[in-house]
Amino acid sequence: MPEFSYRAVDPRGEMVAGSLSGDNVPAVRQTLKNEGLLPVEIKQSGGGLGALALPSFRLKREISGEALSQFCRQLSVIVMSGVNVLRGLEILAQQTPDKRLASEIDRIYREVQKGRTISEVMEDRVSLMPRLLAGMVATGEASGTLDAVLRSMSVFYEKEHRIKQKIRTASIYPAIMAVMAVGLIVFFFNFLLPQLVTLITESGGQLPLLTRIVIGISEFSTRYFFLIFTILGGLAVFLGMHFQTPRGRLARDRIILRIPMLGKTLRCVATMRFARTAHILIKSGLPLLQGLEYIKQNLNNALAEQAVDYAAEGLQRGESLAANLARAGYFDNLAIQMFSIGEETGELEKVLEEMAEYYDQESDAGFTKLLAMVEPMMLVVIGSIVSTIIISVMLPMLDMVSHIKR
Repeated sequence: MPEFSYRAVDPRGEMVAGSLSGDNVPAVRQTLKNEGLLPVEIKQSGGGLGALALPSFRLKREISGEALSQFCRQLSVIVMSGVNVLRGLEILAQQTPDKRLASEIDRIYREVQKGRTISEVMEDRVSLMPRLLAGMVATGEASGTLDAVLRSMSVFYEKEHRIKQKIRTASIYPAIMAVMAVGLIVFFFNFLLPQLVTLITESGGQLPLLTRIVIGISEFSTRYFFLIFTILGGLAVFLGMHFQTPRGRLARDRIILRIPMLGKTLRCVATMRFARTAHILIKSGLPLLQGLEYIKQNLNNALAEQAVDYAAEGLQRGESLAANLARAGYFDNLAIQMFSIGEETGELEKVLEEMAEYYDQESDAGFTKLLAMVEPMMLVVIGSIVSTIIISVMLPMLDMVSHIKR
């Protein structure tokens, strides 16, 4: 019988951890519930080679926020209208345009037919659904407010999709400019410069210093192309693996935080995600201590996740959320003050909603400024490279013309 490690909240509201044997995740969850514990995280314990702490690449692509939003909205309507849930899931599986989501809905439909709940199926290891959605659905099922929870999650994933679109849009222009720059450099190095060198050497002319430097770079990159490609490719793979480890993710996000404009903008995104997720969890009646685990999984930022860990430890000791988030040193002073006001006034849910909207607007403005700053910088860098190459080409040509006139 496999061994599972778990984290759960006990009746006193404290986080406990341990291990338990069971047939599968649902069986272990039921055992914990029978013992009066509220499961937060259940994972199958590894053994042998599987226990080695090696970074793993996520091969399965997540379902888009847009598709999740549509799914939650449609399922909410089905639940609210009183249609049989099984029949509703069957219809959704047939009509959903996203093939991966349709396959997942069909899997949920078949498992629910066997007597399992929707949330239990969503929490399976093979599930493509986010754990946050699974936890929220479980809360809705337990409280009888599944339709309201699904409506809230529909709005949540719609906003998540919008912020991801902003990030993607902000990165497209620099990527296009970089590809154009590489294309121009390859053209000059492989087509124009070799012809120029042949022309000048055959005419007995001398190459200027700048031209000789550019030609040297061109010859070096051409001669050792595979070596350079191997080194850069190996470095990219190493960094990719390193940045998937806990220490690597922390190092990467610390570097990003120090980059002007980008670090501040991404911190606004993390703050917005924290506030929005916490708001929807509290609104649905989920205890904040249990909800912090779901918040952590939605941040996609190692420094913000570390701050959540500090907050969880503090809440277990009976300390305030704001004090421990401040101790982590990631969130800005305004966010900490708003957390503190919400706790002191008992209006944390309302304050979190206002925070989410505020930092959503701040991140939007940040991406706009970032794009406005990156655009001229890219033009200057690319212009400098191209200008250097063009000057290196023009100098010997002008030199030849001056010799001919003499």
